Amino acid sequence: MEEFSRALEVLLAGETLRLSDTSQDTLPSKIRHQLMRLSDAMAGSRERAARDQQEIREMIAQLAHQMRNPLANLESYLELLDMEEDPGECRFCLDAVKDAERKIRFLTEGFLKMARLEQRIIQIRKDAEDLEKTVLDCILQEQKAAEEKGIELLMTGEHPKPVRHDAVWLGEAVCNLLDNSIKYSPPESVVEVELTANEMFARILVRDFGVGIEPEEEALIFQRFYRGVRTRGSEGFGLGLYLAREIVRQHDGFMKVTRRRQGLETAIYLPEE
Repeated sequence: MEEFSRALEVLLAGETLRLSDTSQDTLPSKIRHQLMRLSDAMAGSRERAARDQQEIREMIAQLAHQMRNPLANLESYLELLDMEEDPGECRFCLDAVKDAERKIRFLTEGFLKMARLEQRIIQIRKDAEDLEKTVLDCILQEQKAAEEKGIELLMTGEHPKPVRHDAVWLGEAVCNLLDNSIKYSPPESVVEVELTANEMFARILVRDFGVGIEPEEEALIFQRFYRGVRTRGSEGFGLGLYLAREIVRQHDGFMKVTRRRQGLETAIYLPEE
């Protein structure tokens, strides 16, 4: 009993337990084996907690870094408004303040979605839905932004059979892909959306003729806050593809990007059930 009492004290202290003679078919040996399993489980829980804490610290640091510029701009233009008497300059400053506020709101909303998805606070509800309708709704939602750049959105292919998915959240993922393609494509170009299927997967492919990515970036662009080398001069925060992949993962699917000579192909694969 003294041995088991010492073992429990080691566990309570958060230390790693070391016991011998756990292989015999006796009650003390079985208890030793169970204590070792408990020790391993507690060590695993501590490691997961440490990783989670580190990820939270990194997320907060990344968010603070991303918000620094719009907050600084907001402060600067508010100071100018206090000193400015020219109505034209006041209008310019107000527009700049609104732009900074929009960026902060976008970052905050994106961060909250990201945290909720990662912690499974948001539950993906997969129902047998019309995948074509979900994609078409996304195209209609992004139509205005495309028209402002003279970009044509084309939808090809079909998927007549219902696919189990959450139309709202999968729509968010598809809209993120379309938003990226429109943002990084030249005016008067085309963004194609193609629906295909095989026995295992339904595929939603978004193809553009924009700036594309560098060869080594195919494994990087899904990272949180990552900005492609060719897109760093453009507005954006590097959340769209990360959120899209998290949503698709919770649909038990996966995503794939393919570099093209001009532009990029980004595909969502959903399991056929």
